[in-house]
Amino acid sequence: MDKLALDSLAQFCAEQQRSFDPEAWIDRTAVDGKGIAVVAKYLSMTSWYGHEEQLEGIAAGISDLAGFHRELQAVGLDLTKLSATLRQSIALRQRNKLVSGASVP
Repeated sequence: MDKLALDSLAQFCAEQQRSFDPEAWIDRTAVDGKGIAVVAKYLSMTSWYGHEEQLEGIAAGISDLAGFHRELQAVGLDLTKLSATLRQSIALRQRNKLVSGASVP
């Protein structure tokens, strides 16, 4: 997966973290194909993203860890880069929300 596709996917996931919409994930398969299911499976296994049950439903075709690894290799997704990019996007969104919500004396 190239950098542009990874960045786009991370941006989508960052937006969804706060206002999760399962239909948006289903619709995203038209853009990312099987990659969205792999990302949903990965995020469902994290302790920091949330929405585990909904993400499991989106990743229903990936039922076990061996299947996850097969699909991960097939789509060529670098989870380390995705995780870092996504966490940075979430942190920036939270920081910007705090800054924009703070009153200026």
